[in-house]
Amino acid sequence: MNKEVHDFIVRMAKGDMDALGGLYDMLSVRIFNYARLIAKNKEMAEDVTHDVFIKIHEQSSRLTKISDPTAYIMVTTRNKTYDYLKHRSRTTVSLDDASEISISNSNDRVLIWDAFSQLDANQQEAAYLHYFYGFTQKEVAKITGVSLITVKRRCAKALSQIQSYFKENEEENFDEITRYSNPRPTDLLAVQNAGRAKRDIERQSS
Repeated sequence: MNKEVHDFIVRMAKGDMDALGGLYDMLSVRIFNYARLIAKNKEMAEDVTHDVFIKIHEQSSRLTKISDPTAYIMVTTRNKTYDYLKHRSRTTVSLDDASEISISNSNDRVLIWDAFSQLDANQQEAAYLHYFYGFTQKEVAKITGVSLITVKRRCAKALSQIQSYFKENEEENFDEITRYSNPRPTDLLAVQNAGRAKRDIERQSS
């Protein structure tokens, strides 16, 4: 994926607006879902997604020199989300609302997110990036700003707790969770709303 992301960024830096659309299609869901995981707020995640794509466009020339642009963009997403949380009162939502992020099958969603809710916030973040999106543990460490050892510990604890939850609920096939390495959200309208970033940039460039 990094090569594709890099290619889009290079094209964008040369003024190719179609590249922005391609990058948006590739990463908007990941950006939105990650922001929502942290913020527990759909509207804030939309705003973060908008801001991240604006920043990608503005800094496209500099981003062509980044060795791991996908991880860099996820770091930007994380930082933007925490910036929003610092300046806005956090809206409390249930985990059922947050669970719309990535799993389309309602039965699977209930089971997996019930297990996921047993984790602390740090374990959720590490598990979400590693198990749901397939980032390596080294990449997760880079994105979250902690050591690789810490990420390994958080992932191991998360996996152990989720496995225990499945066993307690007589769920024999733990492989369910690994099916979502490329999640598709049920709430696509929210992601589409965040697409105003692309439209804003196109208007600015016209």
